Amino acid sequence: MQRGPDLGGEGGRVKFVQATGIHGTLQTLGDDVEGVATGMQNVVAGSSVAAQRGRAEHDDVEVWVGTRVRDIGGEDSTEVSDRIVRPGYALEFLPQPGESFVDDRLDEVRHGAELGVQSHRRCPGIGGDFSRRQAAGALRSEQASRALKQPETHWGVVSAHGHLHVLITPCAIRCNIIDITVVKVGSSVQREFVDVVVVGARCAGTALAAPLARAGRTVVVLDRAAFPADTMSTHVLFPMGVNELDRLGALDKILALNPSRMTHLRLDLVGTSRTERFQRVGEIDYGISVPRIDQDLQLIAAAREAGADIREQCTVQDVIVEDGRAVGVRYFDGSGTVREVRARLVVGADGRHSTVANGVGEWEPYRRSRNGRGMVFRYMDDPAADTDWASTLWEGRRGDTIAFAFPGTPKGRLLVLFMGPRAEVAEARTDSEVHWARKVAEFPVLADRIAGATNQTAIRSTGQTHAYFRRSSGPGWALIGDAGHFKDPVLGQGMRDAMWMGRRLAEHVVDVLDDPRKLDAAARAWERARDLECLPTYHYGNLETRIPAPPPQLIASVVRNSSGTELSDIHQRLVKPHGVYTTKRIVKAGVATLMSRWPTPGNLLEIGELVTVEAVVRAELMAARTYRGRMRSLGPIVGEHRDDEPWSQPPRRPKPRAARSIPVAAQVAGIRPVSSDTTVFDLKRVDGEPWTEWTPGAHIDLHLPSGKVRQYSLSGDVSDRETLSVAVLREPEGRGGSVEIHDLAVGAAVAVVGPRNNFALDDATEYVFIAGGIGITPILTMIAAAENAGKPWRLLYRGRSAAHLPFGADLAERYGDKVTLSNGETDPRPDLGSWIDGLPAGSAVYSCGPNSLMEAVVETADRHPRVTAHIERFVPTESAPRENNSFEVELAQSNATVAVTAEMSMLDAIRGAVPDLPASCENGLCGSCEVAVLRGRPDHRDDIIGPAERTRTDIMYPCVSRSLDATLTIDA
Repeated sequence: MQRGPDLGGEGGRVKFVQATGIHGTLQTLGDDVEGVATGMQNVVAGSSVAAQRGRAEHDDVEVWVGTRVRDIGGEDSTEVSDRIVRPGYALEFLPQPGESFVDDRLDEVRHGAELGVQSHRRCPGIGGDFSRRQAAGALRSEQASRALKQPETHWGVVSAHGHLHVLITPCAIRCNIIDITVVKVGSSVQREFVDVVVVGARCAGTALAAPLARAGRTVVVLDRAAFPADTMSTHVLFPMGVNELDRLGALDKILALNPSRMTHLRLDLVGTSRTERFQRVGEIDYGISVPRIDQDLQLIAAAREAGADIREQCTVQDVIVEDGRAVGVRYFDGSGTVREVRARLVVGADGRHSTVANGVGEWEPYRRSRNGRGMVFRYMDDPAADTDWASTLWEGRRGDTIAFAFPGTPKGRLLVLFMGPRAEVAEARTDSEVHWARKVAEFPVLADRIAGATNQTAIRSTGQTHAYFRRSSGPGWALIGDAGHFKDPVLGQGMRDAMWMGRRLAEHVVDVLDDPRKLDAAARAWERARDLECLPTYHYGNLETRIPAPPPQLIASVVRNSSGTELSDIHQRLVKPHGVYTTKRIVKAGVATLMSRWPTPGNLLEIGELVTVEAVVRAELMAARTYRGRMRSLGPIVGEHRDDEPWSQPPRRPKPRAARSIPVAAQVAGIRPVSSDTTVFDLKRVDGEPWTEWTPGAHIDLHLPSGKVRQYSLSGDVSDRETLSVAVLREPEGRGGSVEIHDLAVGAAVAVVGPRNNFALDDATEYVFIAGGIGITPILTMIAAAENAGKPWRLLYRGRSAAHLPFGADLAERYGDKVTLSNGETDPRPDLGSWIDGLPAGSAVYSCGPNSLMEAVVETADRHPRVTAHIERFVPTESAPRENNSFEVELAQSNATVAVTAEMSMLDAIRGAVPDLPASCENGLCGSCEVAVLRGRPDHRDDIIGPAERTRTDIMYPCVSRSLDATLTIDA
């Protein structure tokens, strides 16, 4: 054995002690413990050993040395030196002499190795199988917390010393275990060890994580978003893509969202129309289009059910590279805590702006093609939802524009998309509705298709669709999805390919993760398979994105000469594009096109170039099948569009922010009506932990099952940490949130962000509370606080009728003449001056209710400089129209700059680069979209920052606020 570390501590060097044999014989191993393999054993109850307490700083781990023997049926905690061991502690065990649970060769025991990977041996004395189970290696980690709720589960991981770290569970305490060392993490960086760490939890990441987890591999997936979260996408899946959902295990969840099922493809070109039925792939003969905010949430749920550990609001800082090999990532969570995950394989599924690609030195693609098209799209209610259109994916072409209509989710929604010249994106952002009307008019079939459409969303657009290939495998790492390859979205192949890449990578590596050499070879083989799969559609996309586009007459001629389901089979990947757009067909179509138009040198050159591209693409595809080197060695070909612009700068290393709220799983624990249209809902955490402390006036973001997020003031007891209570007014004509929550039953699953407080109760000499209708909810907790503090207070509570004064009768009964109830049907409008004018200096007025009421309160209080007025709005302030300027926003973390035109919000512009930026009300009321300002002067237009603080330059709310300067820099 190698010599162990000098542990020092009280009393000199520490002796590691081990109990051996059934008679309790003790053996001193001394200092030479480095490299010892792992294991454990039973000992006779009553065996004991004296041990010194020591502390070692080795790999940032504090080691407390001691021993204990558990009597069966004994207490659930036992003294170890002067430390108490309870469930949740990680214990370190030394091996029984002559036995090893990891490897016969001690020098091959690696840091982070799983106990039982080689031997899959059952551990005596515990009765649990450690095979394919791995502990977090750190006290009270997220994994450890979950393990404690599984009494028959035990976790183990080999440390840097070769010792076994075991997470103690209630079951372990009952099983007469002897522990030698209690291990506690003493570093600011918390580490753990898994098989695979994946950065990115959307299509590619979940498709990789699910099958690996089902195979028993430990997988951690990190994503900076808090789901549900949207991302820029037109999200169409053909049957081949839907089949990938089925393989992932998410299809049933997706179908529960009630998507339209597209069974047919219709193409309308110049004088030509063709309809094809999609071929069946497996059991699937339909396509779907589900918004990413809904779809990705279900992919994550499926991956979690498979056993993957998916962590939201976790931002990766670095890829950890040692001796040229990727061995893990460093990230920070929503609380700002920096952590490390060490893994056998590091996978980037983090999109075009991949942190992993940059971290392994592959930021700039080795081949790329400039896209000539942009995307402009919106959602609407489908006026033809009861016709055959509802099952038909429509595609039309005129001039340089391709248009699509995708029946969406739920049934009755429709996505309409235009892919015209990229220069048109700027027009769409400058005068969006005029641009939209012009594009619809260019396609008469589409104009008839969507005539009378209602409930149209804002128009979204992007021009960032360059196609590329990055090197996508290397020592200990791989890139999947858009992180490694992107093709023109005109093909609708991005999501299918991302899931295919994730699934195929899992199939390649699942059995070789324990052997670095075989793992790297498998990842390289996967990359080659990806290249062969994606190269044909990469070139086809480059052809489709040419501006000026190939003559529509030429495409129409090819369509007329196609047969069966050839055109829809291209989208299905059942036939290669060059198998339909053959040289013979292109030449024939070219001749027909020239005969229909006066032949010019330009026409001849254009058709000649298309024939040349077809021939060169075929040659490259043949070469790629036989050439064993990397595809990049072949170099670009004529079919790619030269891109002389420098590739974008890599993402900056993000820094931990202040703690951000993370959605907490909760359930409805109680429901009680308090009036004819108002109900109180009690919420408890699913994990049984207490809620964060909160103060009067606080509110929460309630994430409903549909994905809607609504803000509700807390109305319960601030001292009750087990339950949060919200009173909700049912508003049938509202945005749908109140109706949905009123339909919830006890036990319904929701999620909660917060509590947070934008309406805090300040200290004052006297309080006046003025509430209108449901505006009483934040006032309830303030009244209780003022009463408990012994401060004088009065309440004026106004409602349009007695039935619209929830809690009113209880308040009047409890507090008597401190409470004045005002019935709008019988009582005159209150004189606010009589309530405010006589208040002593240092008093405060708190008001919540309709805008008209609160504005009157503020106007009255403004006459008294020594009285402060505080209001909380339900709807944004109606202010005089203000001129909107155009400006740029620099995103420091994303290393991107976005343009904000006069017609768009700052939030919408930022979402083009940071699609997961949190936001809820988008009216400047809730504060969920708060960002830190690093440089520049915000133009505050929200209802959170008060008039006296409008000069603040540290934060802003981009949903409504803008910039006073030409350029503003924020931390996003």
